[in-house]
Amino acid sequence: MIDPEVARLRRLRDEALRIREIARALEAAPWAKNDQLLARGACASWRIARLASGKLMAHPYLRYQKSAGVGTLVGNRLLATYLALLCKERVQGLKLYESRLHGLARQLDDARALTWSTEFSDSLGRSQAEIKSLLQLIATETQSAPAPARLPVRAAGANGLVGELAQGIEGDWPYLAL
Repeated sequence: MIDPEVARLRRLRDEALRIREIARALEAAPWAKNDQLLARGACASWRIARLASGKLMAHPYLRYQKSAGVGTLVGNRLLATYLALLCKERVQGLKLYESRLHGLARQLDDARALTWSTEFSDSLGRSQAEIKSLLQLIATETQSAPAPARLPVRAAGANGLVGELAQGIEGDWPYLAL
């Protein structure tokens, strides 16, 4: 692993731990007793944090193996408690949690796209699918519009192409420049 990958994994781990604390704080609210969506989100974010921590702990350099500090954990708990106090009803809490989960999903996408390890990428892919299904369930509960799905380059249309930019592309995959 190189320095940017270590920094990316640390950000992913910190975000996952923050999301877990928010879910746990929202679960403690009177309106969310035994809420399965929040419990499922806390478990999924914990698995992501464990994946990232395991990858960091496997690094040969000792300075890259640092775990989340006490200050980070206390800060996460304070932020989660504050956000839980702001939410007075279930829909409001789920919308807040949904917006935070979208941030975790973006960081998970970045980490998965830029990793070299196939096993680690597969594990992140399973977590990514779990987070996306959780986001869809939360969107149905809050009646918010789900995130727009990405269209393939070729789609049903007048000439089979999407937009003017896709006319010169001969494949069914998106362009990825490294």
